[in-house]
Amino acid sequence: MHEMIDRVEMAVRRAMEAQDKAHDWHHIERVRTMALRIAEKEGGDKELIELGALIHDVGDRKAHESEEAGHAATFALLAECAVPQDLADKVADIAHRVSFKGAGVVDDMPTLEGQIVQDADRLDAIGAIAIARTFTWGGAKGRAIYDPNESITLAQNAEQYYSRGASSIGHFHEKLLHLKDRIHTKTAREIAEHRHEFMEHFLDEFMKEWEGKDVL
Repeated sequence: MHEMIDRVEMAVRRAMEAQDKAHDWHHIERVRTMALRIAEKEGGDKELIELGALIHDVGDRKAHESEEAGHAATFALLAECAVPQDLADKVADIAHRVSFKGAGVVDDMPTLEGQIVQDADRLDAIGAIAIARTFTWGGAKGRAIYDPNESITLAQNAEQYYSRGASSIGHFHEKLLHLKDRIHTKTAREIAEHRHEFMEHFLDEFMKEWEGKDVL
């Protein structure tokens, strides 16, 4: 099992070289570390959790022409690493369900292992690192830091969500501020509370500075 995980890790490292710097290998490693930390408290199959965390962004819709192309990339990497088909199916199922697809889209993650991976991924989108990742992603996509005239849309389906081009500050309101209430496990919820508060403080300070109302 350890040799197989090592093979998957090396393949994912190579795959992430083509990704933007908000979704790079360091993001994967943080999600794996956090998922295993959560699993220590919540239980679950740790090998499945680790593999799910490693593979979760290989087929991400943002990096592929279609959802189907992303699924194919996930299975191709697992096959390349000689992951047995029954295990590959479970790992891929977690990866295909893990992404946030809009504030109005109900989560569909039925297994504890998948919920732990999803929680770990979402924790990396809440807090200080999440702030850095948001502006890294926005800069890579040429998006405004903030647009005071934009309307915030809470996407009701994946098509709406992926077609949006919100400013970086808008992204907080369309996604990041909703994640705290969509965490599954007790362990992750406790971590999310502090990180969420940090983001709220940041946004409050940002708006004060934007409007020239910060403390002299």
